[in-house]
Amino acid sequence: MLGGINTSLFLKGLGGFIVLPFIILLLKWAFPSKKNPEDRARRRALKKSLRELNRK
Repeated sequence: MLGGINTSLFLKGLGGFIVLPFIILLLKWAFPSKKNPEDRARRRALKKSLRELNRK
């Protein structure tokens, strides 16, 4: 080794940066955001009905 670089370690590190965007895309696909207005309105209506039931 004598002051040289560890090529296999360098390539593993570089591979991590290359694979990371694919993992991010996979997670975004698997867990969609909660910004859909129709779903948001449905959730609000459910919460409102639950609050009304709890008040009784």
